[in-house]
Amino acid sequence: MPAAALRPARMELKTTTEAKQLLNQAAVLDGMDLTAFVLGSAIERARKVIADHALISLTLKGQSALADLLNNSPQPTQDMKALMSLPDFPSHKAG
Repeated sequence: MPAAALRPARMELKTTTEAKQLLNQAAVLDGMDLTAFVLGSAIERARKVIADHALISLTLKGQSALADLLNNSPQPTQDMKALMSLPDFPSHKAG
């Protein structure tokens, strides 16, 4: 195997004989080796999980409530003003 084909990160997992046989059979039927089959499936699932956590879904009622808050922002409370006046609080001014 050429040095360029070697991958530096290694993962190992324990499983049952039955699970390994099942995965092997599916990999062969898909024309892949076991590592490529398992890793491909895991990467696809990982991307979906990450994408799902990056999205915020709102019902129509939630969308309306968010739009209302954005259009009619409440004034900061005294506690919020005190928090914002702390010396280590970063200032994020719009515009």
